[in-house]
Amino acid sequence: MNNTLRISEIVAGHDMEIGHGFHAKHFAENAFRGLLDPVVMLDHFHMSVPTFDPHPHAGISAVTYMFEDSASPHVNYDSLGNRGPIHPGDLHWFVAGRGTVHTEQPEGKNPHVHALQIFVNLPAGKKLIDPHAVHVDSVDIPEIHAAGVRVRVVTGESQEVRSPALLPEPFTLLDGFLEADGIFEHSVPAGWNAMIYAVQGRVSLSAGDDAMPQVLPEASALGVGGATTLRLAAAGSAHFVILSGPALNEPLVKHGPFVMNTQEQMNDRLQAYQRGEFGRLELPFKAVAGAD
Repeated sequence: MNNTLRISEIVAGHDMEIGHGFHAKHFAENAFRGLLDPVVMLDHFHMSVPTFDPHPHAGISAVTYMFEDSASPHVNYDSLGNRGPIHPGDLHWFVAGRGTVHTEQPEGKNPHVHALQIFVNLPAGKKLIDPHAVHVDSVDIPEIHAAGVRVRVVTGESQEVRSPALLPEPFTLLDGFLEADGIFEHSVPAGWNAMIYAVQGRVSLSAGDDAMPQVLPEASALGVGGATTLRLAAAGSAHFVILSGPALNEPLVKHGPFVMNTQEQMNDRLQAYQRGEFGRLELPFKAVAGAD
């Protein structure tokens, strides 16, 4: 286990648009020198119309975290029979495991979803676990409060505040807000990586004994690996997210929304999907076709 402090370069989110109702800042795991592991992908997105047809996942958890300023619910449909809204401030952690089919789309009057979509890798020993969903309502997400600081502990824990989310693997997701002169500290355990993302505003970040803080411009992120304490501050109002989990350090074979360890495993899951083993999903109405 390498506990030497490592910090990636600052990475700007890649603009991605699909149709006329979806735009995102996209981050891929290969842009951070391995320091996003176990995160495979992050999209910070806005969606106002149904964009994605039902699609499969395997080998990962597909995570939706709704920011509190969303104007409408994001409705989940999956081949396990789940159907229901993800409201502003909610977490929906969909463990795909051996494989399943789902889609999520904004519904309601004047829909506008503002959220994160995160692909979190499953370790080799849990790639084929039974698919299931973990949902946490906004009112059940605990918060840390201090002068100029509000942080939602969506999953995992920080400063002895723990989320009720029961996940297949340890993972911390923090949604934080800073005002001028507010300072927030979060400890990253040995063997973990962390991604710090400036959702809005500029965030000053130092790690460990680093005397030269780095400034993250809006819509940019960096990765940190090794046991350390992150210290975040801002000159004005800022909104940030921290994603952190144990590094798996396992080989990745990716095919769209499938993530496995070997090509043989990938072929097996693709064939299982083609045989209909992931189940079927029929929407109550036709969604706008998109891509994933």
